[in-house]
Amino acid sequence: MSLSSSEITEQRRRGRLTGLAAILAGLLFPAGLIWSQIINSDRPDDNAPAELRFFDRHATELVASSLLRAVALLLLTYVALFLYRATKARNPSLTPFVLIAAVFGPVALAMASLAHDVYLAVAAADFTGREVQSVQAAEDLTKGSFAQVSLGLSLAGTLALAFWFVIGSLNAMRVGLLTRFMGILGIIIGVSFVLGFALPVMVLWLIVLGAQLTGRWPRGLPPAWEQGEAIPWPSREERLAPEPEQEEEEAIVANGSRNGDVEPVGPGVRRPDAEQGERPEPAQPRRKRKRRL
Repeated sequence: MSLSSSEITEQRRRGRLTGLAAILAGLLFPAGLIWSQIINSDRPDDNAPAELRFFDRHATELVASSLLRAVALLLLTYVALFLYRATKARNPSLTPFVLIAAVFGPVALAMASLAHDVYLAVAAADFTGREVQSVQAAEDLTKGSFAQVSLGLSLAGTLALAFWFVIGSLNAMRVGLLTRFMGILGIIIGVSFVLGFALPVMVLWLIVLGAQLTGRWPRGLPPAWEQGEAIPWPSREERLAPEPEQEEEEAIVANGSRNGDVEPVGPGVRRPDAEQGERPEPAQPRRKRKRRL
């Protein structure tokens, strides 16, 4: 399937916006996460009342850091949707499960994280305002049903996002929208969500993709973006196979008739008809001229 020139132009325009969204997502997500880790470095452990009092003192900063991560994830949703549509335009048989994962994963993760921190901010303000601050009441607030639901939603969103990075990157690489490096890197991100080192790889992937879509990458975009059709990357065997011109040149060299060479001639050279079993005709002797006296 091939896109029209107007569709390619519109896709290029939306691609620049998507590139900016990818770069912002790659900057905001680690900023919010690092900010949250710095704040939580002094957070008390195994003491629910002390944790709620700590969260009440730092509620604004913790909610703000969670909001940064949520915005980054929503921007990632925009990037995922754009990449899915571009892949679908070149591969109509693409399964819709990729679209579901592209939307549900980052949205669910953003909602779960932000809702959990907002809930804790409200619960911490309510707990610190009580005259009696028992351990049981604090544990009911921090480990209640809402906390369990938000934790489950966050886990489901993480798995869906990991699935999208693997399948979405693989499909985009197959139609030529992502280079092999970016496709394999996206697959690694999906696997690294389970192993726990997804953040640095995802940031690199988002920033490089953003630079490509905005035209700031030295090598530019792959040809599939400009041609508006699927241009799969050649396999290793295809890359190592010689070009037709090279094969012709090798054949000419093997036959010994490269341009510029002169075929040997002379009485000592056998003609082609002699090679077929025919004997060459003997040379006629020259007649001597009589000298006049």
